[in-house]
Amino acid sequence: MTGIDYADTYDPDTDFDRYYTIATSRRIAERITVGDRVLELGCATGLMSSKTLALSAPSCWVGVDRSEVFLDRARQRGLLGARFEVGDLDDLQVGVKRYEHLLATNVLHELADPVEFLRRCSQLLVPGGMIHITLQNPHSIHRLCALEMGLISSLDEISERGSQWGTRGLWGADELQALAERAGLSVAAREGIMLKPLPNSLMSQLPEEVIEGFIRGAVHLPDVAAMTYLVLTNDSQLDSALTDSLVCTDD
Repeated sequence: MTGIDYADTYDPDTDFDRYYTIATSRRIAERITVGDRVLELGCATGLMSSKTLALSAPSCWVGVDRSEVFLDRARQRGLLGARFEVGDLDDLQVGVKRYEHLLATNVLHELADPVEFLRRCSQLLVPGGMIHITLQNPHSIHRLCALEMGLISSLDEISERGSQWGTRGLWGADELQALAERAGLSVAAREGIMLKPLPNSLMSQLPEEVIEGFIRGAVHLPDVAAMTYLVLTNDSQLDSALTDSLVCTDD
């Protein structure tokens, strides 16, 4: 990743971005069945973990992040069936364990080689498993308005906030889908997460019920939602007996 550690300047639990996490957790939880194994890459403080676990019943949840500060906070949540480990997503190791679900939400834009990352992710899936990715949508309503107002010169312009926190680039849904396909993955679902017509500073002043309306409204306008959400699958077929033996344990 970029090597920028923003644990001291960014709090995923209080920043407005938490609403993206809450909204995304609902979509992911709908696809998790009882007993599934989940690997979350870039788990930060465990907010996604806690929100998704509250809505689903996987057999185990493994969260990985590079920040020990964030990981300590994740562990303090005391989530049943979850454990959290330090790791670098740019050097993702593929061991013997396999998972039904792999989460990589809002991390691809910080990686040196997102295609290689996705290739390695696909190797961590059981047949029929899913990779869940989200990324900022450069065609979201608030960026379209900002372009018309002259606040940005192009839709793929990286904001000062993005530069500060290691954003390497912005990709629309079509570009994100192309990255996935280059990694040998197929798109099983393509959705939008939350409508965001205003900057974070103004959105945060809105009542919770209005924000909830923007979260639910994204199903009608996915192409201009704040985040793109893709569910990816691979076509690899492992021997089922071998797959069943690749359990998610604490060993």
